[in-house]
Amino acid sequence: MEKFLIAIAALCITAGLSAQQPQERAGKQTKFSKEDIENFRQSARDRIQSEHIAYLTSELELTPEEAEKFWPVYNKAHQEQMNNNQWFRKALKDLKQAVKDGKSEAEIKDALDAYNKAKSGQRNVLADYQKDFIKILGVVKTAKLYVAEDSFRTRQIHNLTGGRGQQQPGVRPLGNRPQNAGKGQPGGPGKGFQGNPGRQPKEKPVQKPEDI
Repeated sequence: MEKFLIAIAALCITAGLSAQQPQERAGKQTKFSKEDIENFRQSARDRIQSEHIAYLTSELELTPEEAEKFWPVYNKAHQEQMNNNQWFRKALKDLKQAVKDGKSEAEIKDALDAYNKAKSGQRNVLADYQKDFIKILGVVKTAKLYVAEDSFRTRQIHNLTGGRGQQQPGVRPLGNRPQNAGKGQPGGPGKGFQGNPGRQPKEKPVQKPEDI
């Protein structure tokens, strides 16, 4: 979830900065400090986390008793995931920096080993807490939790990107529909051919030179 929050926050920052482009084109250059960008980031995180909590509560239909037990366990799992992701990002950053700075082979080898160790440690922490969630929510609501996690991530990305480049499964874009698509034609709402599949269009007779 942490990777997702960072990615969404980056999109929000990009959208916010893009809104300043008309001013820049008019000659009014706008500069953002690191503090401004961090405030954008934190604001995006807070908003998404609030929406995330509301979404899970609604989808799981948590009772007050379930919520009291569920959220402490979920927050613990979420914190572990954040720590895991931070460990990986630091290892990746150190490896990039070692290569960029032209470190010795021994130093780069150490950074590479640390990166691969962090990479192999990447996992879905929520999966490790499945038994805990089942004890609190039962099997059905636990299944709904994992479905809701993926659904929330997809919905947020779809909302922020305006659905660009996304296509619903089984839906053919209108621009790719065959010109003759219709009932009884391939690609239309009918099943297969409804007419006589053996009938072929008549060919025009070829004129010979002496007939002209």
